Amino acid sequence: MKTFTQRLGTPALRETGKAKTDASENRSLINKRLSTVSQDRTASPVIEEETRPEETHPAVPARKADTLAASDFAAGRAAGTSGSGEAGSAPAIPAAASGSAVSGSSASASAAEASAEAAAEAVRAVSAAVQPGPGLGKAAARLATGLGMTLALALAAKALALIPGLNVIGQLVLALLLGIAWRAAAPVPASAPAGLAFASKKLLRAGIILLGMRLSLLDVVHAGPAVFAAAAGNILFATVVVYAIARRMNVGPRLAMLSACGTGICGAAAIAGISPQIKADDDETAVGVTVIALLGTLFTVAYTLVYPLLGFSSAEYGFFSGATLHEIAHVIAAAAPGGSAAVDSALVAKLTRVALLAPVALALGVWAARRERRGAGEGAAAVSAASGAAGSAAPRKAGVPVPWFIVGFLAAAALNTIGIVPQPAAAAAVQGAYLLIAMAMAGLGLNVNLAVFRRHGLRASAAVLLGSVLLSLLGIAEVYVLRLLG
Repeated sequence: MKTFTQRLGTPALRETGKAKTDASENRSLINKRLSTVSQDRTASPVIEEETRPEETHPAVPARKADTLAASDFAAGRAAGTSGSGEAGSAPAIPAAASGSAVSGSSASASAAEASAEAAAEAVRAVSAAVQPGPGLGKAAARLATGLGMTLALALAAKALALIPGLNVIGQLVLALLLGIAWRAAAPVPASAPAGLAFASKKLLRAGIILLGMRLSLLDVVHAGPAVFAAAAGNILFATVVVYAIARRMNVGPRLAMLSACGTGICGAAAIAGISPQIKADDDETAVGVTVIALLGTLFTVAYTLVYPLLGFSSAEYGFFSGATLHEIAHVIAAAAPGGSAAVDSALVAKLTRVALLAPVALALGVWAARRERRGAGEGAAAVSAASGAAGSAAPRKAGVPVPWFIVGFLAAAALNTIGIVPQPAAAAAVQGAYLLIAMAMAGLGLNVNLAVFRRHGLRASAAVLLGSVLLSLLGIAEVYVLRLLG
């Protein structure tokens, strides 16, 4: 009988020891592979987030990796225990149990990571949704800065207009000149442009609407057809002549039209009303207003000097001033030496010209639209001729532009004519209109480009000067015609 030590060397026991050694090696291999899979799975959410458009649940690849590890273990066990099924199958139970436990814990960890990532994403989305944007507060601040500047300049211009001598220039022109002086002396704050643009566009239109409260259509009717015909003829003459002269002097079409309307109708207010209709930019509008202001002031002084030499009565001199001068302030200042009769006659003639601002603005809007459409049609025809497809590039007809602020101007004039609005309220509305338009003029002055004025202002000034001289001669002739008509 062999001893116990001798039996240890038998083939059966040696095989059993070998099987145990193989099982231990297999367990080590499983642990290494599971550790590798766990590390890969820990890094996998970042990779998936960067490379996949849609996020997948991290537990799914974890379970797949655990299944592959278990199958590798089974293959290794079969290779290492092919000689003995019982000895090889004994350690398989704890190994499988260990793999399942690791798989379950890995899936739980992956689910927790997915939940944390989803929560973080939700927090980021909510934060982005509720974060206040920079638009409202900063835009309001920019608007307040520009409007505050224009209001200060408009009030300063109103105070300066009370000074003898400066009252000839008027609040609107003084506001423009103050804006230009500010722009030349100091930089405009970076937060101001939004408010300046609002004043020069929105407040301008509101001021034009309120300005209708100054006009009574009955005054135009009572003036008679002769005064109305003279006013309409002067507007037509000045518009055509000044525009033609300015274009001959190489002044741009929009600036030429603004200069012509400022000369023929009512100065800065006419330029403000016509500018949106012909799509003039701020530089062109500011240059037009400045030119009319300077030359209107020059002609006002000249009228007061030649008044004793004309031989007109007070009413005739008032009509002459109102029918030919540029601004209402110019008309009042020039007619003042003739007394109250001259001032009344001048205002009737001038307000008749102002009443024609609305139809002139409508007509010029149509003119500008047709001019733009014709230019677009010529460009399209050139492109079509080059491409051989002229039939498909016919320009589309545009509708007639409707200047709603001019409609509002007429509505305000109608209300004032009917008498629905009390006189103190109408007077306050007119004062508010001049304040709003003065703010718009200040905004234009703060935006004016002095280089543009030097480049185009001199030629426009020469055209307005020559056109105003011709208009004054026409006004003198009209006085003699009215005298003959009795």
